[in-house]
Amino acid sequence: MRGVVPVEEVITLYVNGRPLVSLMCTPTQLKELALGFLFNEGLIEGLDDVEVLELRGGGRCVDVWLKHDIETPGLRIITSGCSGGITFEDVTSAHHRLESGLRVTPQQMTQLIEELSRIAILYRRAGGVHAAALADVKQLLCVAEDVGRHNALDKIAGICLRQGWSTHDHILLTTGRLTSEMVNKVARMGVPIIISRTSPTSLSVQLAQAWGVTLVGYTRRRSFRVYAGAERVVVAPTPGPSPNSGGGERGASSNGIQAT
Repeated sequence: MRGVVPVEEVITLYVNGRPLVSLMCTPTQLKELALGFLFNEGLIEGLDDVEVLELRGGGRCVDVWLKHDIETPGLRIITSGCSGGITFEDVTSAHHRLESGLRVTPQQMTQLIEELSRIAILYRRAGGVHAAALADVKQLLCVAEDVGRHNALDKIAGICLRQGWSTHDHILLTTGRLTSEMVNKVARMGVPIIISRTSPTSLSVQLAQAWGVTLVGYTRRRSFRVYAGAERVVVAPTPGPSPNSGGGERGASSNGIQAT
């Protein structure tokens, strides 16, 4: 019996004529993947830093020329991501604390994660891939899929760079596990809330607490767990009794919030 399997290929990213890194990825949105990776690693600040962005070698190489030289990082950290994610940053000291007035309700969070599951075509058809999305409190703004959850997040960053969209004060949704490099990328993007269908790791919780990132895991239709930044998850008060109903107090339901 045959089924659908996700495509995985090795793509090499060249910067200023020199190979920087090879990525195991789903070969879609490769320009966005390259831009997002460079941004999340702190090698560019925006699209204005990029002179040339081209696919070469039959789509197996992404050639990027920047308007400035970069110092090729010497230490590569192999992360816990699918297909062996790579980061050059020391994720424990990379960011300052995020300040944001963004708030989200339990209903909005579960609706957004359900919408991601519906829209992520490869995720539904083949499995074995991860989906990520940038959203506001009402809707998804862009979606990316990849065999690596970190790649999907980099693609989101790259999409926003190419479109000129700000990622600040938005919500990042992912189907993948929340590890330290995922929180590192989210903090770099200025995203104060990250929501996943699965679990965080101990280091990701520590980093989220230190950097002021709201970390939500195990998000399902009726429940989720808040591991950091619970102050951004607000519960709307339930309707109180009418003035003539004779008593009672206004209340609020936790609706599945489990702070850990």
